[in-house]
Amino acid sequence: MQAQTDQVRWVPIEEIIEEDGAEESADGAVLLSLRSDGRYRLLSGADKLARYRAAGLSCVDAVLCPSDRLEERISRLLDRQARGRLHFLEEAEAYQALIGGDGLTAEELARRTGRSAGTIRRKVRLLQLGERVLPLVRESGISERTADVLLRIPGQQGRLRILEKVMADGLDHKATEALVESLLRRMPVPVQGGRRLQPMMRDYRLYLNAIRSIVEQMQDAGVDTGLQITVGRRVADVRITMPLFTGHR
Repeated sequence: MQAQTDQVRWVPIEEIIEEDGAEESADGAVLLSLRSDGRYRLLSGADKLARYRAAGLSCVDAVLCPSDRLEERISRLLDRQARGRLHFLEEAEAYQALIGGDGLTAEELARRTGRSAGTIRRKVRLLQLGERVLPLVRESGISERTADVLLRIPGQQGRLRILEKVMADGLDHKATEALVESLLRRMPVPVQGGRRLQPMMRDYRLYLNAIRSIVEQMQDAGVDTGLQITVGRRVADVRITMPLFTGHR
């Protein structure tokens, strides 16, 4: 019996994500829960959903369970982990939803899942790679360790460039780590962890790349920033445009 807060609504079929562990529904109802990305997770009723898809329908009448009973969610998560059918980003999303939506701390979730709190925080941190990088990480098939290395690069643009090279050249974790280290050594800006890299740089192009990285970080933060670089015979003209946020009272 569902809780009184369950809601019946028409849900676009394309927004329903079918994951391993979804059960058949005895009464034919489609049961859903809301994911952290705004789409829906199928809990049961895969048979009805399949019939609607086959009929070419775009929506299905479903029961939305906003609370999605905490113990059941954790149980399904543990089951998928045990069967090895969980991508590390899906695991991170599940942890984030349980911590953010259900109010659990990393320590409480660690006790319920058998993971360490540090491991849970590290996995959730992978979601900071950015909305443009995360889909490519899934498609590329790179390992969790390699994805973690990408976090050391500031800005989504830089991460995308490195990830594209990793995919094109088929680089393993060790080679990717070396590539990122090489990039960071050429950047005269602070990097994650509080370290400040201070290489001896005499090539003006390295400084221009550093400026580009800063502008990309501003763009990733939602600042409408423009960059124009003109290289002459003796000087390079760098022009950055950005909106003013200060106001007058």
